[in-house]
Amino acid sequence: MTLAPTPLSAQDVSRVYDGLAVVSGVSLDLQPGAITALLGGSGAGKSTLLRLLAGLEPVDTGKVCLGETILSEPGRTLAPEKRRIGLIFQDFALFPHLTALQNVGFGLANLPKDEARAIATQWLSRLGLGARSGAYPHELSGGEQQRVAIARALAPRPAAILMDEPFSGLDPSLRGTVREEALDAIRAAGVPALLVTHDPAEALESADHIAIMKLGRILQQGKAADVYLKPQGADIAAALGPVNIIAGHDLPAGLLKEAIAPDAIIVIRPEGVIPDATSPVSATIVSSRLTGPMARLVMNVGDLQLTSLVPRALSLPAGTETGIQLDPALSFMFASGNS
Repeated sequence: MTLAPTPLSAQDVSRVYDGLAVVSGVSLDLQPGAITALLGGSGAGKSTLLRLLAGLEPVDTGKVCLGETILSEPGRTLAPEKRRIGLIFQDFALFPHLTALQNVGFGLANLPKDEARAIATQWLSRLGLGARSGAYPHELSGGEQQRVAIARALAPRPAAILMDEPFSGLDPSLRGTVREEALDAIRAAGVPALLVTHDPAEALESADHIAIMKLGRILQQGKAADVYLKPQGADIAAALGPVNIIAGHDLPAGLLKEAIAPDAIIVIRPEGVIPDATSPVSATIVSSRLTGPMARLVMNVGDLQLTSLVPRALSLPAGTETGIQLDPALSFMFASGNS
C-alpha cells in the first residue's frame, strides 16, 4: 500500500548542549512535493535541526511530527529506521563492495528479489544511470555516486527526504546539472524535502521555500522569492547574498523617493545599483570585473562606495563617470535595531 504524502514538521523544538541552545524554539513545516532550503552560516544549527527531524538526536522541547504522528518529543524518540525518512549527505556513504544496483536495492530487502531489482533499476534509469548499474562506487564519478545515493534514498518510497550539503563536494562544472536532476526526481516523488546549505545561490536556484537560520533560530521563512524580495531584517537580506549596507544619513539625496530616517539602515542588493546616465546622482567606477554573464562594478558616490552587479553588456570601465539609480524593489530600509 502506498501512503499519501504527509507534511513533516518541527514544532517549537530545541536542542541544548552543555547549557547552550544549539536549536532554540524552531518551528518548520516541510510540505509534500516541495523543496525547502535551510540556509545559514557555520554554527547556525542547520545540521542539528536536520538530525532532530531524522531522529538521530532527541528533542529537549517541542516535537517532530509526520502528519499527526509524533516522531519525537521530550523523553521519546522514534528510531531513525522506523521513520521512513531518506537521508542524503555530502559523502554519499555508498557501500564500496556493492554495485550501483545493489546499493540502490539495499533498502528494499523486505521485498521479493525480482521486485526489488526492478525498483532499483527503475530509479537508476530515472537518474540517468541505467548503463552504470553494474559499476562499483570507485568506478563512478562524483556526480554519478551522488545520483546513486539519491536513488537509494528514494527507492524505498520514503515519507520525507533530508539532505545535508549533498552537492557541495561535487566539481562546480557538475554541480548544477546533478542538483537539477536529483531535485527534479525528489519533487516528482511528492514527498517533503529539506536541503541544508550554506550557499545562497543554491538555495535560491533549487528551493521552493527558504528558511534563514542564525544562532539556533529561524529568522524568516517563506517562498524563496518572498524572502529574497521582502527580507525582514538586514541580516536576512545579507544571508541571501552580498549587499551594500548604508546608514540612512549617508545615502545621497535623490537615490530613493521615500523619506529616510537618519538612523535607518539601508540595504541594497548589488543588482539594485544601476548605472543611469540620466540620473543627477553621479558615481565614479573604480573597478570593473567580469564574473561570467555579469560584471561587478565598484563605484564611489562621494565618500560612499557601492558595489553594482550588471549584465556584461552594461559594464563600464574603471575611471568612467556615470549617473546611478537604485531599484526600489531591491533596496530595503530597516530601523537601526532591526539588523
